[in-house]
Amino acid sequence: MNSLAGQVDLSVVAPVYNEAEGIEEVVRYWVKVLQPCEFTYEIVLANDGSTDATEDILGRLQTEFPFLRYVSYKPNRGYGYALGSAIQASSGQIVVTLDSDGQFDLADVHKLLQTYQNLDFVTGYRVKKADNLFRVLADRGVNLLVRSLFHVSLRDTNCAMKLIRGDLARNLIVEATGYPTPTEITVKLVALGARTAEEGVQHLERLKGQSKLKFLRTSISSFRFLLYLRKRLKLYKAGILNTL
Repeated sequence: MNSLAGQVDLSVVAPVYNEAEGIEEVVRYWVKVLQPCEFTYEIVLANDGSTDATEDILGRLQTEFPFLRYVSYKPNRGYGYALGSAIQASSGQIVVTLDSDGQFDLADVHKLLQTYQNLDFVTGYRVKKADNLFRVLADRGVNLLVRSLFHVSLRDTNCAMKLIRGDLARNLIVEATGYPTPTEITVKLVALGARTAEEGVQHLERLKGQSKLKFLRTSISSFRFLLYLRKRLKLYKAGILNTL
């Protein structure tokens, strides 16, 4: 990768919300993965209105690691807004998205990069989902809906770990506020004609803290958003909307 002035090769971006119990361990592991790399990199986090000590920890880590940056705001505005904010604050030729709770192994980025050659977008798929039954079923439901509504045959559209060409990522308008955000990114990039591939990634037990998802409320809001997204894509394909 050849960086342009002011750019780094790879931006690792993630939302953070009340992850004081585990965020330092996660960031230090990411640094351990990135430090041997020959390419330039940065870590960009969005502190989504955390009410615990998350911001204090990020500030301390930023002092130690100059390639770590974060944006912070209040009140909490949701996963999608936070991920979009982190992407917009990034400068990488390539952006890799993932969660900050330790359930994805950043070391898998090397597999994504190998698959990325001459492409625009590589979406991970969780080889084995390490989660409770409700979330496993929810993901299966989302994938079935996506295949039906959008005719996208990818295995795991809602996998949070994705590798995206930087300019494409920063031009995306992320509208979802929560759970279906990774699916929205996938569906929009496919609709925009991005050259796309899949690569298997690990999905691990959460290191510390608890999931912020509420199953019933999340399921209803996700279904409504996917219907909205389908309508929006139809308008885009009909030439009524200029952007997604």
